[in-house]
Amino acid sequence: MISYKKIFHGVIWFLFLSFLVLYFSQASGYYENLNNKKATLTEEKIKEFEEDVKKGKEIKIENYVVDLKKDYGNRVSDFGLFTSQTFAKYFEKGLTAVFKGIDKMVNN
Repeated sequence: MISYKKIFHGVIWFLFLSFLVLYFSQASGYYENLNNKKATLTEEKIKEFEEDVKKGKEIKIENYVVDLKKDYGNRVSDFGLFTSQTFAKYFEKGLTAVFKGIDKMVNN
């Protein structure tokens, strides 16, 4: 017979491992790096902007933002992304099922 202690310890270990996986995926900084590069302005574009302001030209932000799209993806990062997305999907389903079960027990 499975004791409540073993179930409790299993849930605690599962939550701890879930935390570690999510923490290390966030700590890799992939998305943060991607967002920083979207708004990068080069020195040339800053000088061009300043000259256009002095000349009184119409200013459009699209003319000055540098769009750097370098793909740093590789098999390891693709596997990590796949793993974290799969884990998140099943973790959500599992927690939903647990809370539905708790709701049924409480309401009965």
